[in-house]
Amino acid sequence: MRSSLGPLRLGRSPSRSTVSVVPVISRLVIRYMGSPCRCLSVREYSSQPPSLPVNPAMNTLQACRDLLQRLDRTLTLPAVAEILLPPREPVPGESDDFGFVVLEDGSVGPFYVSLPGVWRGVSRHREAGMESARLARRMGAPELADSALALGAWNAIGQHLMTRAGFDPLQAGATKATLPEGARIGLVGYFRPLVERLLARGHPVTVIERQPQRVPADAGVDLDTSPAALATCDRVFCTASVLINDTVDEILESCAGRVPVELIGPSASGLPDLLFARGVVAVGGLRITDVERLRQLQEAGESWGAAGSKYQLDPSCWPGVEALLQRL
Repeated sequence: MRSSLGPLRLGRSPSRSTVSVVPVISRLVIRYMGSPCRCLSVREYSSQPPSLPVNPAMNTLQACRDLLQRLDRTLTLPAVAEILLPPREPVPGESDDFGFVVLEDGSVGPFYVSLPGVWRGVSRHREAGMESARLARRMGAPELADSALALGAWNAIGQHLMTRAGFDPLQAGATKATLPEGARIGLVGYFRPLVERLLARGHPVTVIERQPQRVPADAGVDLDTSPAALATCDRVFCTASVLINDTVDEILESCAGRVPVELIGPSASGLPDLLFARGVVAVGGLRITDVERLRQLQEAGESWGAAGSKYQLDPSCWPGVEALLQRL
């Protein structure tokens, strides 16, 4: 049960004049800096240059920080307006909770707070007014709370760029993968609702979990702490916590291009180019379409699903960051 105290808000109140949270309305017809942005289909980007190449000298998070530096030089990115946290510290293994980084233009980036120490660590932060790119560059920091909060900022920046360029991920139309009957599914991180659905459909499940105590003894899965076990799977679903603890490259190397990997969950809502370039076949995300509703739902202790919609992107329906930048 959630506390009746309402969500923790770390930052400036959206009612103050220094914060300009832009309401995001149905079908994402959005005004940014006073100009309407029309959402474009992937076909309208078809003449644009290809996405980002892989720099073999960088791991994924280093490449993200390099891209952030470029975006920060190219664009005027909105600062952090506030950070929304669940009102009570999650109990690891009992709930999957998320916080949200809200930028001054209303762009929102979710991040996972149910890793040990993350909620408590983030609750001590006071990042309102900070440059969003500066905050996002903490991805992969030794402290999980710093890295989780940075991922939220990265996701918010990705949502901001999509909005400014007129790209609507909710209308992207990614192709859903069909799982062969009896296919073994690998999960990086224990995600109980997904495990239950997969088992109900007859799929054997291998779970890679660095905190094996999070997995109930009667979960019905093959539990391992080493990503090497993923090599026996037919498909791998990976939560975005691997971007917080900087294990994404280890996971991808374990699959070695033989096993398709999808990144799932709300906190994979950033720019997916660098993941696609490294072999990830699909990325899920969350588009918050009503920031005020998000606050209300958190304060009421209710699910925030009504404040936005989930989406999925794959390389066939993602135009690429270069194409988005060309639209500005």
